[in-house]
Amino acid sequence: MLLALSLVLLFLGYRASKLQFDYDFEKFFPKGNDDLSFYKDYRETFENDNDFILIAVKNNEGVFDLEFLRRVKTFTDSLRKLPHLREIISPLDLKTLEKSPIGIGFTEKPLFSLQDEKSLVEDSIRFTEGNPLLSEMISVKSKSLIILIKNVELISKEKSDELATALEKLMQKQEFDELVSMGKIIGQKVYIQVLQREFLTFMLISIFVLIIFLIIAYRSLWGIIIPLATVLLAVIGSLGLMQLSGSSLNMMTTLLPVIMLVVGMSDVVHLIAKYLEEIRLGNDQLSSLKVMVKKVGLATLLTSLTTALGFATLIGVSIEPIKLFGTYTAIGVVLAFVLSILFIPAVFIWLKKPRVAISKKVYSGWHLFLAKVFVLLCRKQKVIIGLFGILTIISLWGASKIKFDYFLMQDLNEEHPLMKDLRFFQTNYGGIRPFELAIIPKGDYKIDDYEVLKEIDQLSNYLDTAYQVNQMLDPTVAYKFVNQLMRDNKKEFYRLPENPKRFEYIKKQMKPFANKAEWNQVVSEDLKMGRIFGRMVDPGSYAMLTKNEKLEHFYQSEINTEIIDYKLTGSPVIVDESGRYVFKSVFYGLLIAFALIAITMGLLFRSIKMAFLSLVPNIFPILFTAGFIGFAKIDLNMSTAIVFTIAFGIAVDDTIHFLSRYKQEISSGRSRLFAVRRTFISTGKAIIITSIILLGGFGSLLFSSFLTTFYIGLFVSLTLVLAVITDLTLLPLLLLGKKKEFSKTSV
Repeated sequence: MLLALSLVLLFLGYRASKLQFDYDFEKFFPKGNDDLSFYKDYRETFENDNDFILIAVKNNEGVFDLEFLRRVKTFTDSLRKLPHLREIISPLDLKTLEKSPIGIGFTEKPLFSLQDEKSLVEDSIRFTEGNPLLSEMISVKSKSLIILIKNVELISKEKSDELATALEKLMQKQEFDELVSMGKIIGQKVYIQVLQREFLTFMLISIFVLIIFLIIAYRSLWGIIIPLATVLLAVIGSLGLMQLSGSSLNMMTTLLPVIMLVVGMSDVVHLIAKYLEEIRLGNDQLSSLKVMVKKVGLATLLTSLTTALGFATLIGVSIEPIKLFGTYTAIGVVLAFVLSILFIPAVFIWLKKPRVAISKKVYSGWHLFLAKVFVLLCRKQKVIIGLFGILTIISLWGASKIKFDYFLMQDLNEEHPLMKDLRFFQTNYGGIRPFELAIIPKGDYKIDDYEVLKEIDQLSNYLDTAYQVNQMLDPTVAYKFVNQLMRDNKKEFYRLPENPKRFEYIKKQMKPFANKAEWNQVVSEDLKMGRIFGRMVDPGSYAMLTKNEKLEHFYQSEINTEIIDYKLTGSPVIVDESGRYVFKSVFYGLLIAFALIAITMGLLFRSIKMAFLSLVPNIFPILFTAGFIGFAKIDLNMSTAIVFTIAFGIAVDDTIHFLSRYKQEISSGRSRLFAVRRTFISTGKAIIITSIILLGGFGSLLFSSFLTTFYIGLFVSLTLVLAVITDLTLLPLLLLGKKKEFSKTSV
C-alpha cells in the first residue's frame, strides 16, 4: 500500500514541479455573460481596449527643447524595433491637415518639424493655441510627453514577457531625466513576480509554524516527520493534479498550499491525539489504531467532506480563477483526508509502539481549566446568550455597510513603484482606466448621418464635462477638425456645422479619408456602430455605478432615443460587473452550503435539532466578521468576497468534531449534562490546538504584499478565532437547553 501510494505521489510531485504561474487579466471575466459576448464582438470590430503601454518621457528643462525632442525621436524609432507591436504613436510623429495651396483638398504636415529653434517656437505656439491632438500627449506642468505603444491584441503570456523584458532593457539604456511606464503587460509581469515570491514565502512560513507546533506538542522526531510528511504529500498531490489538468497557479490558487497545510494538519492532529490517548490507556498499537479510525475517522471524514463542500460551491462561479480555486482546494481537502487515514495507520503499524509520557501535570492543567470554563458557562448562560444577541444586532448593522469596490492595481501597496507610476498618469494624463462606449444608430440611421452625429456630439460633451473621460475620441472629431480647417483654422469652429448643407459639403471633403485607420477606429465598416473611447482617472467600481446611473438619466432626458442607443463596454466594465456577480454567487453558494451541511448532519444524527446546531455556531462568526468589515470600511472585491466561503468551510470542522463526540457520549447512555461536559473537556483542547494551527497558517498571509491576500488572511483568521469562541461557548449551551439551572455541584 505504502509503495503504491509513494509511486503515485512521486509522479504527482514531478508534475507539480512543472507548474507555471499565470496572471491573465481576462480570465476573471465571467463565462457565458451577455456583456462579455457583446464586448468580444465590439473589439473584433474595433480593437481590444487594454493592449497598450504608455511611456512618459520627462525633461527638467521643459518639453519644448530641441535636443530633448530629437532624443525622443531616436527613442521612438528604437521602440519600433521591439517585438509584438501593432503601432507606436508619438507626438513627434503626429500630422495635421492644411488646405492645399490651390484650395482643393488637404495636405498633411508634421506637427513638429524639429529643424531648428525657430520652427520649434512655432510648434510650441500651436500647442498653446490648444491643438487637441497635442494637448492630450504633452503635459507642460509635468514637463513631459507620452508615447503610446499598442502591442498585438490578446497577447500571450510568453510574448508579453518577451516584450516587457525587451522594453525594460531599452528603457534602462536611455539617459532621460525620467521615464515612467504603465500598461497591462508591465502590470502582469510585476504581479507574476510577486506571486512567485509569495507562493514560496507562504509555504515556508506555514511549514515553520507547523514544525514549531509539532515540536511543542509531541517532542519527538516521529511527531514532527509523520504529520508534516502527510500534509506535504497532500499539497504535492494537489499541485500535481492541477498541473496534469493543464492549469496554472494564479493569484487565487497560490493560497492552496497554505489551506492544504493547515486543514490537513488539523485532520492529522485529531487522529494522532486519539491514537496517543488510547496508547496512554495501555492498549496495543493495533487496537489503538482501530479505535482511532472508528471514533475519529468518521468525524474527520465529515469535516473533510463539509470543508470540501464549502469550497466546491465556488465551482458554480463562472470565473475561471475562482472556479479552479474551489475545484482544486476541494479535491485537495479530500486527498488530505485519504492520505491521513491511509498513511498514518500504515506508518504507525510499521514503527515501534511510541513511548508516551503521561504528563499528569499537563493533562490535569487542561482538564481543570476547561472544567472551570464549563462551570462558568453554565452559571452565566443567560448573560452569554444575551451577549450573542447584542453582538448579532451590532454585526447586522455593520454588515449592512459593506460595499463592493474595485480599483486598478489595488492589490499593490501605495508605495510600490507601479502605484507611483499609476499616480503620475492619473495626475498628468487623465488616468489609464480604458473607457469604451458603443453608439448604435436605430432604424435606417447610420453613424455618418448628420442627425446621429449631432446626438453623439451632445453625448460626448457630457462624457467630457460630467463623466470626466479624458483623451476622448469619437466619430464627430474628424468632422469638427475639418470644419475648423475650412474656416481658416479658427478655434471657435472646432465643432459640427450648424447647417446640414454645410455638413454635407464637409462630408464630401472627407471621402478620401474614409478608409484610413484612424477613421476605422471609431466607425464600423457598415456604419451601423460607432465608438467613443478614451481614458479615465479610476474612481473605483462603486463610484462608476453612480456615474453610469447619471449617464443613463442624461441619455433618457437629453438625447433623442429614437435616433441612437448606447452601451457601455470594455474590460473595466466587465470586471466591475464580474465583481458584483461573484459577490452574489458567493452569497448564494453559502446558502447552498448551509443547506447541504444541515441536511447531511440531520441525516447522520437523525435529528433536526442537530442539523440546526451544526449551522448556528458557524453563522455567527461569519456574521461578526461581516460586521467588522462593514465598520472598518473595508471594501470587498471579487477575490476577498470568497473569504466567507473559505472561513465557513474550515470553521465548521470544529463544530462537527464537537457534535460527533457528543453523539458518542449520548450513545454510551450518559445524561445530556454529563455528555456535554465530557465533550467540552475532551474536544476543547483539540479544538483550541487545531485552531492555533489554522491561525498560524492563515496568519502567514498577513505578510503578503498583495492587499487582497492580506485581507483574506485577516478575515479568515478573525473568523476562526470567533468560531472557536462560539464552539466553546454558544454550542455547549444550545446542547444543554435553556430551562435547566446549573450549580457548581451538579456540574
